[in-house]
Amino acid sequence: MRLLSENVSQSYVLEEWFSEGFFEEYVRACVVHLYKLGIVEDERIYRILTRVIEAVVLSAGGGGTSTAVWTREPRDFDERLAQSLNSIWEDMGDEQTYLYTTAQSRWLIAWDYQKSQWKATGLGQVFMELSPIQAAIFFLSTDVVFNTGRLDFHHVSSDMLRHIQSLQDGKEEPFNHFPPLLSDLLTRLGILFLDLDGDEEDSRMHRRVTPVGQLVLHTVLSPDNPFRDTALAIIRTEEVGGTFNELTSEINEILQLIDQIDLVDEANRESIRTSIQLYRSKKSLDALKVIYPSIEGIMCTMLIRAGEAPEPLNGLVLKAQRLGQRGIIPPDITYGVEVFTGRNRVVHGNFSPPEDCASLLCPVAFYYLRRLLTEYHPV
Repeated sequence: MRLLSENVSQSYVLEEWFSEGFFEEYVRACVVHLYKLGIVEDERIYRILTRVIEAVVLSAGGGGTSTAVWTREPRDFDERLAQSLNSIWEDMGDEQTYLYTTAQSRWLIAWDYQKSQWKATGLGQVFMELSPIQAAIFFLSTDVVFNTGRLDFHHVSSDMLRHIQSLQDGKEEPFNHFPPLLSDLLTRLGILFLDLDGDEEDSRMHRRVTPVGQLVLHTVLSPDNPFRDTALAIIRTEEVGGTFNELTSEINEILQLIDQIDLVDEANRESIRTSIQLYRSKKSLDALKVIYPSIEGIMCTMLIRAGEAPEPLNGLVLKAQRLGQRGIIPPDITYGVEVFTGRNRVVHGNFSPPEDCASLLCPVAFYYLRRLLTEYHPV
């Protein structure tokens, strides 16, 4: 604390560590790395981390990096180890730890306690089905959903993205205007590009938005963002205990279910099989158009069996809402149906989504078709 009070820069380090919640994450990343090296004794870990923290604090006062503090040859192995941990501290973990931490904090992966291993969540399953640009859009859309407000320095906010989006036509932003974690994250995603201004002795780092970044930001910040709606739908389902498996497994289960239950007549069985074949042939929009009326037909059967007339309920969304009101299907399915139908504007309406949007919505349609068939509760 005495060292930190001696310099404004050092005081800023303290503020960043504790008010922005980074200190625990820095320590955790270093401890994880030491455990990987087989160093598990608490006292030894404490001694090593104390040296690392002291170097970081001193470097903040000098305006450099913590590596620059180590000007002499290390006296012993632990001091050499502490020196090597500088990069782990500054990067908040090695590459493997960083990727796992980033994925876990976005609920892309979760720990499977039965198998003692990481598993992909519903969000993670959708993420892995997307192209690189779509994955970046979905990732940031999910981050905006998880952001808790102005003091959340671990998830990107829509306000931050709007500010970044305004940095166009060659405009740049000083490096230190972004929280470190989020700045690094956006650079990794290809949204921002690190640029050096000046000569080697007096250089300043700036971030500028890449052309791909502008495209991604435009979609993420759109009021009608299907990636955000998809994330919200999946989160709602998993909150009530619903699960999503790998899409291949979901499709195989659908093919088994339509042959086993009488909710699906032969015409709709054939349509569902055709839709799956189209999707496997990379024709997502055509697959979505084929599967849409089949899902609506299944819902009509559910309504008729509940003593309801489906005809007055125009469109798939109204039918899903009525089934939800009667308790015949869970509420999360109703919301999911709204998402993959583009809020009642896809396929049967005048609006038809572009192919890149359909490649997101079509897997969601399969996920909720499987859930529709397995979570049906007849009155």
